[in-house]
Amino acid sequence: MKTAIKVRNVNKSINARKILKDINFDIYEGEIVGLVGPNGAGKSTLLKIMTGLYSYDSGEIYYYEYNLKNDFEKAMSIIGTLIETPDLYKNLSGKTNLKLFKSMFKGISDETIKEIVQIVEMEKFLGKKFKTYSLGMKERLGIANALISKPKILILDEPTNGLDPRGIKNILDMLKSMKDTTILISSHMLNEIEALCDKVIFINNGSIIDIKHNNIKSHKKDVVFEVDDFSKARLLLDNYCINEELEVYESDDIISSLNKELIRNNINVYRIYENKNNLEKEFFNMVNNDKSN
Repeated sequence: MKTAIKVRNVNKSINARKILKDINFDIYEGEIVGLVGPNGAGKSTLLKIMTGLYSYDSGEIYYYEYNLKNDFEKAMSIIGTLIETPDLYKNLSGKTNLKLFKSMFKGISDETIKEIVQIVEMEKFLGKKFKTYSLGMKERLGIANALISKPKILILDEPTNGLDPRGIKNILDMLKSMKDTTILISSHMLNEIEALCDKVIFINNGSIIDIKHNNIKSHKKDVVFEVDDFSKARLLLDNYCINEELEVYESDDIISSLNKELIRNNINVYRIYENKNNLEKEFFNMVNNDKSN
């Protein structure tokens, strides 16, 4: 797979305080990757660095073959960004705002604008002034702006912040539909990230805690077996359990085979229930472990 984003040993200090510490990760072409962490973890600082809004002390950032420091204009030409709530011209219509942004790039046709407006489902609202838009409509127009240059890479910081459930679903569905775009998205909403992303980067106290592939998208489940002989069952499932309980994180086929194995060994299985929000559980476990170190 081709590497779309490469971040190597990025450090950032503000007033002698380390904000980011040796940040390293790769994102491959076409992946949707989530960046999650508590308030003050360094998420927004990292994304502002990656979009040229902040400088960084050391390290390297590449977008494909372009180094952000040495090839800044070329690197920025292939990424679209939405950092924080869009702040466009309030007294101008959505259409005029898009035209102004379009003028910053060469070779962007009216047909391209039309396609983008359809993607973000804003056709009916372009004639209205930006100041009359709901928060969800502002986010959509902000994403439309980010897409005008037809970027290979999209970097979004909390694009669903403050939206109602319908607005959140619409934005997520739109992002899922962008098959050829590599997306890095920051969000506090772990359920959103779990539904959307192929991979999740956990950050806390300015450091990457872990990088996890999203097994929900790989059709794995987090289930717990309830049985009549816990000790015997624990020995049989030892290689599959993810903790001291009878909890496993596997595909349906493996879960079914484990169930049959228990029954073959005369263990009555009363119930198999699925644990939801596994990503949320992993996240809080990691944050708590990080605090204890």
